[in-house]
Amino acid sequence: MTDLQHTPCIVLPGIGQSKVELLDKKGEKVKMAWPLDVNGDALLGSLKGSLMKMMLFRRDAGFSDKVAGVVKEAADPIAVNPDGTMKNNVRVVTYPYSLAKCSEDEKRYIYKMAPMQKLTEVIGEENLYFFAFNSFGEPYKTARALDAFIQQVKAETGSDKVNLIPVSLGGALSTAYFDAYGSKNDVKRVLYFVAALEGTHLIADVMEKKINADDPLGLLEMFSDKATVDSLRSLTAMMPEGVLDATMGKLIDTLLDNTICNCGMLWATVPPDRYEALAISRLSDTKHAALRAMTDKYWTAQKNLRSIIAERQKNGTDFFAIVGYNLPLQSFVQSAKLSSDGIINTSSASLGAETKPLGEFFTEQEAAENLYISPDRTVDASKGFLPDTTWYFKDQFHDATAYNDTALEIAKRVLSDDSFKDIFSDASLPQFGVASDNRK
Repeated sequence: MTDLQHTPCIVLPGIGQSKVELLDKKGEKVKMAWPLDVNGDALLGSLKGSLMKMMLFRRDAGFSDKVAGVVKEAADPIAVNPDGTMKNNVRVVTYPYSLAKCSEDEKRYIYKMAPMQKLTEVIGEENLYFFAFNSFGEPYKTARALDAFIQQVKAETGSDKVNLIPVSLGGALSTAYFDAYGSKNDVKRVLYFVAALEGTHLIADVMEKKINADDPLGLLEMFSDKATVDSLRSLTAMMPEGVLDATMGKLIDTLLDNTICNCGMLWATVPPDRYEALAISRLSDTKHAALRAMTDKYWTAQKNLRSIIAERQKNGTDFFAIVGYNLPLQSFVQSAKLSSDGIINTSSASLGAETKPLGEFFTEQEAAENLYISPDRTVDASKGFLPDTTWYFKDQFHDATAYNDTALEIAKRVLSDDSFKDIFSDASLPQFGVASDNRK
């Protein structure tokens, strides 16, 4: 049993922060399924023959089909069936114990994914847990596993409550959890950390194939390393007219058909106002019926998230959020001008804060009349559902928020100090801050 002076905290990590292993029929590890274990040199080498043929004949000559096939094979470890189940036998690398009981390698990995040293200096490593899960799984099945994990943490620590730290995709998981298990009233405080609460237009644009022609290969950086993608970019300059468009069309269709549009967790990151049209276009056939039933259920919870939170607040759960703003979404999507942290649009992570399109501003008079408008006059925090418990960081990129010292100080205070209640609790931690990255 741990020190009951502090409430145990559970990190719900983002999409690239949980390891998933590909297993053979005997249940033995073959390789890492996620993050993808891609050999960039081998991948590019497999294209050489088709590339030379394309260049010789100055036409496609099967090159686009070859690229699509190579990408399909490389991404096969995370392939998802139309019903939302994984195609392959996979296993999540889990940490069913506190950080204090982790090996040094496990501890090093968790701190890299969630640099919460400031917090553990106060609450102790025995009170920090990391709930690893399959980013390509199904939200409600994962929520059931999270509920079981919470019961285990409570039993191990003797605490009647836990704190949750949903990070990025973990925000989508937390919505499913509160929808299905919130009435158990097991959560004391929630700190949403750049969380996808109302999805991200990045994923919706990808599903609708609203990809910018200027950087069509940017999508691959979600699945591969930058060096490999940059090498592929260098090939595009040599392609005859029309070949790049054909190649990208088939490549995107391959990722959509084999993983993205079959994945319940990724559907949970579609903004609620874009879900219905996308579901009709992508999930109306019989082979997607089981997945559609689940995504419809999640969509209802996502639309009702404000009332779900309000009900939990009535029962004593406090909610806080840390958000980035003023960056465009990734350049390969057409919604790039929305204010965001580069991955999650600010309106989603803040549950409704009004943001001006990049390059536009609230008037000086509006700012003078509304203390919740950011100093640069681009965000109105009063429109967010948690106006007094949401902090904003200008120009802060999504992943780097975990290395922002001020954001980490806020996290420490929220999760260890019951007297720290809102943006007014400490003048040294104002609602609007600036980007930083303590890795530099």
